[in-house]
Amino acid sequence: MIKNRIFQAVVFLFFAVSLVPPALAAEGLTLKDALSRSLERNPLMTEARLGVAGSEEGIAGSKGKHWPKLSLDLSYQQRQDPVPYIPAQSVTIPARFSAEYASLGLLLALPLYQGGQTVTNVRLSTVRRDLQQLSLSQSRNELIANTVNSYNKLLQLQMLKMASDATLKALDTQLKNARLLFDLGRIARVDLLKVEVQLANERQRALSFDEAIATTDATLRFLMGDDPAPGGAQLRLADTLSMPKEATAAEISAVRPWSSRPEYQAALLGVKESELSRRLTLGRFLPAVNAVAGYGEQYGFTPSYHEANWYFGVLATVPLFERSLYADLRRDTILKEKSAARQRVVEQQLRLDLTVAAAALRESANRVITARQAIEQAHESFRIEQEKYAAGAGTMSDLLLAQSADMTAEANLSQAIFDYNAAQVAWRKANGTLEEYLK
Repeated sequence: MIKNRIFQAVVFLFFAVSLVPPALAAEGLTLKDALSRSLERNPLMTEARLGVAGSEEGIAGSKGKHWPKLSLDLSYQQRQDPVPYIPAQSVTIPARFSAEYASLGLLLALPLYQGGQTVTNVRLSTVRRDLQQLSLSQSRNELIANTVNSYNKLLQLQMLKMASDATLKALDTQLKNARLLFDLGRIARVDLLKVEVQLANERQRALSFDEAIATTDATLRFLMGDDPAPGGAQLRLADTLSMPKEATAAEISAVRPWSSRPEYQAALLGVKESELSRRLTLGRFLPAVNAVAGYGEQYGFTPSYHEANWYFGVLATVPLFERSLYADLRRDTILKEKSAARQRVVEQQLRLDLTVAAAALRESANRVITARQAIEQAHESFRIEQEKYAAGAGTMSDLLLAQSADMTAEANLSQAIFDYNAAQVAWRKANGTLEEYLK
């Protein structure tokens, strides 16, 4: 019976992996394996980790400005006319002239006071390092969510493709029977055409599944850091698309503190970063004091002469007027206000995400219940129409409509289960518990 074949195919779709021996199931890619590969090999994670490493060096560079600076200066010149490369020291010690001369100097500079810029730079670099770490956390969360959704979507599409193949096989058998009945004069030609049309439509549907599977397969490969280009073998998944444990009302209502969310922490640090940038600009209005010491040697070649000098002292730079500093200060003040507004936007967005995710979780759970009831009714309707048609009391149109409704109910159930899984991903992402998928 066609109905029995379709029912067996559906049962196979939902429970096939649970019937496979553990040794065979282990050969496929599990969701945990996919997540592990994504977090380890995805270029986005590599980029985020390098950003953290670079910011660590930024902190070291900022701290290095507390240390003295030692430099070596070398020069060599040759001129048309001799010049006094060593000035006169007194009436009795004349200047030294030469058309060709060179110099060597060693300079030591020790920062004493920089208007607080050095300390502020270290704090600013630390905040930016923390922002890079939060960016890494956000990239990690996005990658987990996208990998889980892509994995489940591929499972759903593969299930629908198997159901479509089973339907094609059943319709092909039904077409053969219809042709036999038409040759015997038992049915009209229009009934035969209806079966042929439904078979053609199902073939088109199967082709669309093939394209969707190829696209989703490439997406999952990209997320796992593999080459998404076509031509490779299709991923073999070990898990099944099943209904996870339904969240209770208490779990849905539970909200983790805002401080645990990387988006909110990044917004807070953004305010701190803008404030430190403003302090850094203010420090440029203050004097800069450096202790300097040096040792130099000068050489003349025509005639030959050599002299060495050393010196030390204190160098102070007092800014009196620089138009760009005032513009920079206004800019930093505006950016600080922008960061504060951004913090409020992020907080409201997080509240909205939680509200939407909770509503989607409840709605998708109800859809699964409805879809399960509909599939039972569709199976029973299809069975009745088969028996009516076999007894000569039904029509081909009623049989094909019942069969189409049965297939649609199967697709709706798989979509409802996928949507519930996706809603759980969105809820965990909004509530900061995506790490549960790694356990």
